[in-house]
Amino acid sequence: MGTVITVKLYGEERDPGPLMDLAFAAIDQVDTLMSRHLETSELSRINRLAADQVVHTVPEMSQALERAQYFAVLSGGAFDITVGVVSRLWDFPHAHVPPAAARIAATLPLVGYRQVQVQDGQVHFLHPGLYLDLGALGKGFAADQAVAALQAAGVACGLVDVSGNIRVWGSKPDGWPWRLGVKHPRLADQQIEVEDLGLPALATSGDYEQYFDYRGERFHHLLDPATGYPARRTISATVWTATATDADILSTTVFVLGPEAGLKLISALPQAEALVFFEEGGQLRHRVSAGLEGRLRFVTVPGD
Repeated sequence: MGTVITVKLYGEERDPGPLMDLAFAAIDQVDTLMSRHLETSELSRINRLAADQVVHTVPEMSQALERAQYFAVLSGGAFDITVGVVSRLWDFPHAHVPPAAARIAATLPLVGYRQVQVQDGQVHFLHPGLYLDLGALGKGFAADQAVAALQAAGVACGLVDVSGNIRVWGSKPDGWPWRLGVKHPRLADQQIEVEDLGLPALATSGDYEQYFDYRGERFHHLLDPATGYPARRTISATVWTATATDADILSTTVFVLGPEAGLKLISALPQAEALVFFEEGGQLRHRVSAGLEGRLRFVTVPGD
C-alpha cells in the first residue's frame, strides 16, 4: 500500500510469526481488491467494465462499496468515491502543479455517487467515464480485515495501524486503557492525547501528508467532490468510531464538510466523536464533538 503498517499483539505466548503473516495477508488481500495502481485488482476490473455491464463482485468489495455509498448519501456527497476521475488529474503523491482548470471542469460532470448502483454484490455505472477511487476507505478497511483475521485466530488483544488508520481490540494485560496520541497538524513538537473513549478505531485526514506548494498556495490530496479542488474548510479532522473503515471514511467526510457541518454530522451518529482543526481569522483553532469535551491534553513531544 506504499505506507507504514504496524501490528502489535499483547499477552500472547504463541509464536507471533504466523500471526503476523496472517495479518499482513489480510492487508495484502485488500490491496489486491482496492488498488487503483494494479490492473488486475478488483477495483480496476469494476472501473473497466461497470459502464458496459453489471459487474458481480466479491463480498468484501461489495461491503466496502455499500458503506461508501451509505456515507455519500448521509453527507450529501461530501464523501464520494467517484471523485476518482478528478483525483487522477491531480496525480498525488507525484503532483507538483495543479491540473488545468479546464480539465477539472470537464471531469466534474462525472463526479456523482448517484451514478453508481451497488446492490446484492452487483455494481453498475449509469454513465461511461466514471472512475472509482477507494483511497479514502481502503486503509481503514485493511485494518479491520487484519483485526478480524487475528480475532478469528484467537488473539485476545492488539493494535493494527495502517498509515494512521488505527483499530484496537481487547484489554491490555497491564490493565491500562488505550490512549492514542493525535499528531498536531502544525506543531511538530506537540501531540494531543485523548482519554479512552471506548471506541476502538480512529483515523485522521489532514492537509499536511500529501501536498505541494505552488505560487504560495498549498494543494493537498483531499479533494472536495463539489469543486474538484482541495477542500479548504479544514486543516485536519480526527474521528473515533467502532470500525477503522468508518473512521477512515468519516475523517475525510468531516474534513471536506468543515468544522460546523462536520461536527453536526458526527453528533447525529452513534459511536462517533471528532476533533477538527481549522483556521479562523488567521488563527489555528480547534473544535470537538460533545463526547470529547474536557478529554484532550496537549503535550510536548521530547526531541531526538
